[in-house]
Amino acid sequence: MADDDRADPRTVSTDKKITAAALALLREGGPQRVSIEAVSAASGVAKTSIYRRYANSLEMLEGALEVAVSTYSPQRPSAPASWDEGLAEALHFLLHDMGIGVAVSLLSEPHSETSRVLRTHLVRPRVERLKELFAAEIAAGRLSPELDVDVVLDFVLGSAYSHVARYGSLGEDWPQRVHRTLTGVLEAHRP
Repeated sequence: MADDDRADPRTVSTDKKITAAALALLREGGPQRVSIEAVSAASGVAKTSIYRRYANSLEMLEGALEVAVSTYSPQRPSAPASWDEGLAEALHFLLHDMGIGVAVSLLSEPHSETSRVLRTHLVRPRVERLKELFAAEIAAGRLSPELDVDVVLDFVLGSAYSHVARYGSLGEDWPQRVHRTLTGVLEAHRP
């Protein structure tokens, strides 16, 4: 699309409607719900207008996710935030902003092109931020340098989804509880 087309307020408004509808459908039902037809119905934008922008549903989803990532990109403060604040930020984004449909899709179709797009645009930026926060905890001496950060992140993120499945939500204090528990366990097993 030409840059001149982007300057037209009607085009910008149409793009926002498409993106908002695609992200809402993603949150509600996962990527399989994000089709050209569904986005057209949810946004009120004609399918022909959507097809002028995107060749297919996957391309449209990727475009919406690029907007979401730029809108919700993890902040990089000059000094690292606390570990539990970083965990709360990542979980809020993954569970609330993007919805449980994303997790279901990643687990049920891990090798699909859609899952690749979701991992690239949503999951990996948040996981990298959590890794930075773990590195800060290790550098400060609060966690062991032998810590396998990837395994710990799998435990933490997996337990978040398990907790939501059992209770319906995490609760405000869940990141602090995980941090206290994890730090206590890891300190207890320190050489």
